[in-house]
Amino acid sequence: MNHLVIDIETVPMDIKDEAIREYLMDKQISREMRCFNPLYSKIICICLKPKDKGTITLSGDDEGKLLKEFWDIAKEHNLFITHNGYGFDVPFIMIRSVINQIKNTIKINTNKFSMENSNHFDTMLFFSQNIFTNPRLDIIAKTLGIDIGDNRFTGADVERLYKEGRMDEVIRHCKEDIEITEKVYLFVKS
Repeated sequence: MNHLVIDIETVPMDIKDEAIREYLMDKQISREMRCFNPLYSKIICICLKPKDKGTITLSGDDEGKLLKEFWDIAKEHNLFITHNGYGFDVPFIMIRSVINQIKNTIKINTNKFSMENSNHFDTMLFFSQNIFTNPRLDIIAKTLGIDIGDNRFTGADVERLYKEGRMDEVIRHCKEDIEITEKVYLFVKS
């Protein structure tokens, strides 16, 4: 299989529309929670790792360009590997693609109840076994004896790093995540 490991980093957008701001306040949707919703956030980094190749980094503020490049690369692969990709990365990419009017070039499965014969392997879903736990990538890797290094940033740090202009550290975090995700996947499949 020609696999592609995928990870994205997102940040909340500044909401200018008054009706949307009122809705968010009324529903008590915090800025931190908006980061997980593709209606109110944007992708600033996509890291990809094709099988047996180096990391591809797509980053910047032109989200439409990032998504177009993503789909151009994705169409060359037939297995997609993520950590929480069923619940976050892939649906987020799909919705932001619709919003940016970017056509997807391949269907990536998001039906988490049929992962066995799917073109999408999600390490979090595999290790949670649908028991309503969401094991963090770092915890899974450490449990399997995979070295992940120390002093890693988490997704919770991304918005702050982005606002501080530390995009290189956002990219480093995203790259580390796909490297670890691929190691976990290869461990499972060995």
